[in-house]
Amino acid sequence: MFSRYEREAYQFLAVYRFLAYALAVMFTQVPQDNYLRVMPNLGLYIILMSTIAVYTVLKVFSPLRWRERSTITYLILVGDFLLSILLVLFTKGLNSPFLLYSLAPIMTAALLFEEKVALSLAALASISLSIAHLALSQVTERIDPIMQGLNLTLLIVYTLFSFVVAMVPYRINLNIRRRIERVAIIEERRRIAREIHDGVAQSLGYLNLKTKLVTDSVSSQDTVKALTELNDIQKVVQNTYDDIRESIDQLSSEIRTLPLIPAMANYIREFGNNNGIKVQLDYPKPFPQLSPVAELQLLRVAQEALTNVRRHAQASEVEVKLENDKEAVEMIVKDNGKGFTLSDLEESPPGYHGLNIIKERVETLGGSLTISTAPGEGTALMVSLPLEKVRL
Repeated sequence: MFSRYEREAYQFLAVYRFLAYALAVMFTQVPQDNYLRVMPNLGLYIILMSTIAVYTVLKVFSPLRWRERSTITYLILVGDFLLSILLVLFTKGLNSPFLLYSLAPIMTAALLFEEKVALSLAALASISLSIAHLALSQVTERIDPIMQGLNLTLLIVYTLFSFVVAMVPYRINLNIRRRIERVAIIEERRRIAREIHDGVAQSLGYLNLKTKLVTDSVSSQDTVKALTELNDIQKVVQNTYDDIRESIDQLSSEIRTLPLIPAMANYIREFGNNNGIKVQLDYPKPFPQLSPVAELQLLRVAQEALTNVRRHAQASEVEVKLENDKEAVEMIVKDNGKGFTLSDLEESPPGYHGLNIIKERVETLGGSLTISTAPGEGTALMVSLPLEKVRL
């Protein structure tokens, strides 16, 4: 399944090819004063239709996942480039009406490949035309000398335009990606600050209070109370250690295993092994490709939900289920734990800040959060994200 970006790029390239092709045919077939058609009708249509037919067959019957940059995609791109350059050379080179059409492979590389690929094609196109007018003009009348007419000016303009076409789309996409990554980094910093404030900071404040109570108990020689307070301190320290270790695991899993499905499967496996909780992951195949920000946020929501299960649910089994249709992507995290009363959340009890973090993450993607629970009946957390906003 193609991403939205790839579909829109294909549409743009198809429209450009059609318009460039139509314009070239018009100029080659409509006679003008002091103008000779660059090739006979039959030869023109045979070459044009063969070019388009070969490209269309390869496009339809090949797995054109351009961003994977497999061998077949490079072969098709190079073949398309060679055919367009040969078409230009066969129709008088720099005087060919197919110059605009020859920019299509360069645009394809700029939109769907790396910048260096597009720049390489632009350079090859300019070099090919230069060599053709310098060398082939000596052996055939079809190619004019480089200094004849406006050929040198056309070569300079074509070279400049080719490099602009090769650079601008990639630079625009790069700037957009950097802006998205910058926003994601800022949001992640805010989340970490909230977690430190609501988690570690509160735990340290609680430990400070408890150590004072231990000191008072020791001073008054109340050994039983001192041991009780020390036991509470040990539990808080262990819980804080688990939270910090889990946060480190979450961050490292994001770096190692994106995209979404491998990252989530890896984290769920580690979570289950570390906490003795059976977690099952269920998702449809194929699962739609989401934007990097949406994948990261959805992964973080799953991690936060599982952290809440560990802290509060006392569950032995958890099911994480991903679903999608034409309108939305949904994730359901359901446990068989003790559950709770939803009205209790309005009081913002200590330790339940994770649900607020989940809600904020979902709302930043334009989605909604639904919680279904009751005492003794477990908890089901459902996240729904509009596909139009989160799909790549």
